[in-house]
Amino acid sequence: MSRNMGKFLSRKLRFISVFAMAAVIMIHSYNYADNFLTPTTRISEGFRFPPMLEYFFSNGICRFAVPLFFMISGFLFFYNYKNSVDGYLTKIKKRAYSLLVPYVIWALLSGLLVTILSQFAFFGELPIISQRAVSWGEFYKYLINPPAFQLWYIQQLLIFVVLAPLIYALVKYTRGFILILFGGLWAADINYIINSTGLFFFSLGATFAIFFKWKNITRKGHRIHTIVFTTIWIGISLIYTIIAATTKKGDTFIDVVMLLMSKLNEVIGVVAMWLLFDHIAKRITDKKGFLIASTHLFFVYAMHEPLLHIFYQIGLKQEAGVLGHLGLYIGLPLSVGAVCIIVSMAMRKNLRKVHRFFVGGRW
Repeated sequence: MSRNMGKFLSRKLRFISVFAMAAVIMIHSYNYADNFLTPTTRISEGFRFPPMLEYFFSNGICRFAVPLFFMISGFLFFYNYKNSVDGYLTKIKKRAYSLLVPYVIWALLSGLLVTILSQFAFFGELPIISQRAVSWGEFYKYLINPPAFQLWYIQQLLIFVVLAPLIYALVKYTRGFILILFGGLWAADINYIINSTGLFFFSLGATFAIFFKWKNITRKGHRIHTIVFTTIWIGISLIYTIIAATTKKGDTFIDVVMLLMSKLNEVIGVVAMWLLFDHIAKRITDKKGFLIASTHLFFVYAMHEPLLHIFYQIGLKQEAGVLGHLGLYIGLPLSVGAVCIIVSMAMRKNLRKVHRFFVGGRW
């Protein structure tokens, strides 16, 4: 991150990224029937507290994370971006090291883990293993569809990096009005090769980088604005959860309502998290645990899946009741996150150069 961006903005992005990564893990931790969450996912178990509680966080509150990460990535990419051949090639080279290299490493490692575990009957029955495993002769397929499915985010970033000159031109020469088109694709949830959420929020980050000074971006928000946006964020998530628990999939009108509520919730959540930093960061960002987590954030992102799914699917095989589901929902993210951080710390201490490749040069 550029020094002239300012210590405050750097600190703010680090703070928000830690919470966003925790939110991503919580999204993946939903452990009831419909665990592949989409904007129109219903709660098959109906109006019951345990699944509704998990849904409220995983498909409601935590949905700000992915849009926020794309927006931050777009902002950082285009901050001090020079729209020239040399400038573009410089960015390509840096992103090849910071994105492509770790993508290949983690995709193949997750594939290796799944392929090995598939040879054992106990593990081979787990959905995350049986649905993802391929034969050794088709091992290359893991580069396209890795068991570490969270890597789809890096796949999209690589596409946006390649398209950077086009995105820059569209944003700059339309004065940002191209966001209306990109926002429409996102609101309609239209995705074909390019993820519309990624395109819209990456371009939104680019717009901030191109047209706004960082001092304006980091201006402290009023407390009343923070309270209003946070209250709306929680309220939408709650209503959205109740609708998911009391309706059945197939009702087109309700599907559209849920889709629009989910999209609105993403935007409100991004704004609320951005504003919340100004009021709670001083109490958190200097804590030792927070600093450790922020330093090893990429490792947590890359390593937590498919481990998280493997462990919770093993736990659910034991006929877990209400307490079992909640225990897995709360305990596994903390445990897997801690393991990822410990492994990263050990690698950085003993295999420093190897660790740099695993995290794309991030420290």
